[in-house]
Parts: sequence; structure tokens; C-alpha cells
Amino acid sequence: MINIGFIGTGGMGTYQSMAFNEVKSCRIVAGADLSDKARARFKKSYPNTTTYANYHDLLRSDDVDGVVVAVPTGHHKSVAIDVLRAGKPVLCEKPMARTVAQCRQMIEAAKRYKGLLMIAHCRRYDPEWGAIAKVVQSGRLGSPILWRHVLACVGPRNWFMDDKLGGGPLIDGAVHTYDYANYMFGKPDTVLSSSIKLNRKLTATDTGSAVVRYKSGNQLMISWSWAVTSGGQQVFDLIGSRGGLSAGPGDLKTPKAEKGRYGYHTVHDLKGNRRLVKFRVHPRVGLMYINQAKHFLACMQGKAKCETPGNVAIGGVAVAEAILKAGKTGSARKVTW
Repeated sequence: MINIGFIGTGGMGTYQSMAFNEVKSCRIVAGADLSDKARARFKKSYPNTTTYANYHDLLRSDDVDGVVVAVPTGHHKSVAIDVLRAGKPVLCEKPMARTVAQCRQMIEAAKRYKGLLMIAHCRRYDPEWGAIAKVVQSGRLGSPILWRHVLACVGPRNWFMDDKLGGGPLIDGAVHTYDYANYMFGKPDTVLSSSIKLNRKLTATDTGSAVVRYKSGNQLMISWSWAVTSGGQQVFDLIGSRGGLSAGPGDLKTPKAEKGRYGYHTVHDLKGNRRLVKFRVHPRVGLMYINQAKHFLACMQGKAKCETPGNVAIGGVAVAEAILKAGKTGSARKVTW
């Protein structure tokens, strides 16, 4: 049995703990958070745990085998390095850090302390996005491919919209898309970006659009906003030289017997033929979080090679950093890390 502790027990710490609680090979034993209310909620959910106001006390506990870090992004570097220094494997929430420079320091620390540094890019473990990757890798969409991801919603506030702590939607939210595009398309080359700040009371950029060009010839087009007051629209599709993929079943019928157990994408060819591609879903917790937890535990045991180590996850932050910097002037910028 592997004992897991959590640094940061609100927000994503809650999602992560729910996922680990679904895995029989581990036990949740500790949680640390500055908030009295967050610690109380964690203790109520997991009565047999020890809670701490100071995460350093958690790191000194011999009962904790591995640690999940779910604090604001601007603190990822310092907390993750402390975990590694304590000799414990770490699963750190995404984005890996607020800047590429901070990511490099985390990678160096993992090497120095010879520890496991896994970044929680949960979409890498998501059957829904995994189904997309399989279609792309099969060649059914052809090449090149344009992936469009447009999202406007009532986004989170607090630290998420603090430029130094969270950075806003173009890094905190869209980093999922950057990382997965890197996974499917390869190394990013340049970005062309433009951003605006609709809520000037916030320090982070709340709205922006960008095109990421890949050396493979593929492109990612994103347009994200956390500035709408209600409603908002989303576009999620891939367009290739031989066909396309759209999220959801559209108007195609889905089997009633699979309701609640499967989700669907629609794949179409140039002749207009359409078919469904299905993927598994979980009734209570996002399956991607459970799969991610299982992978972290397997890596801790030496049974698997980490799929989202620091030297991979830094690529998503590099795309975000290039987009944010280029967006200020509406210019193009190389992606480097």
C-alpha cells in the first residue's frame, strides 16, 4: 500500500484526492493547506488522515510515500523542489510552473535529488482526448491538420487571474491544449498571438487568440476568454486534408445501452461520410484523473516510465509563455525552452 499526501487540499487538490481514493493500491494519509476551512473539508472527507497548516511538517512525516502538489501555479517551483529535496516523488499540478525559467529549476532539482517529478497533464491520460490522438495517428485525417479550440466562459477569479500566481486562461486553462498538441504534432516552431484585457481590474490577461505552427506542418488555433459574464461558446474540432473530427456525436444516434459509460466524437471524410468514435467515461470522477493517479503510483513502484515528466511538460509552458509575450504586441515569436 502506497501512502499519499496532498499539499493544497482545495480546488484541484479535491479532484486529485477523489481520484486517488478510487485506486485500491494507495491510501490517502495526509493533507496540508494554509486554509482552516480547506483542511477541515479534507479531514471530513478522509477522517483517518493527518492535516497540517505547514506543508514542511507533512514532508517530515515518514508515513507519506508520495506527494501531490496542488497549490497556485506561482508556488509550484518552490513547493515541488521542497518535496524532491525531502526525498519524496511528486505529482505537480499543471501548468508545471508560471515561467519556463521556473520549469528549468524544477527539472534540475529532480536530477539533483534523483526524484520523480511528474506533471499532472491529465489529458494525456484521458480516454476522450486519447481517442482523438488515435484518429490523428491513424492518418485518417491526413496531413497537415488544423486543430481549433475556442472557449469563452465565466472563468475563475482569485489567484488564477493574478499574473504572477496564475497567469490567466492562456496559460492555466489552454496549457492542456498546448501540451496535447505538442504530443500529437511534435515540436512547436512559432506562435502568432494577439491578446486583450477586458477586465482591467485584474493583472492577468483574460482574453487572447493565437496560432501555433508546428515543424511538422500542423497548426493549433486557440482563442480563449475568461471574461464573459454568462453563457459563452466553444468550438473544438480538427480539420485535415482527408477529413475532420468534431467533439460530440452531433445528430448521430448513440446506443442507449452505452449511456453513462461512453462518450463520442464524430469523424467525417471528404465525401461526407460520418461515424462515431467512442471512449470510456467514469460515473463519479473524471477517468483521466484516475488513470493519472494509477500512472503516478506505477512510476513510484518502477513499473512504468513517466509519460509527463518535467522535461516534457515544460513544452506546454513554453508555448504559453510565447503566446503571452507575443500577444502584447500582436506579433510572432519563436517557441523555445
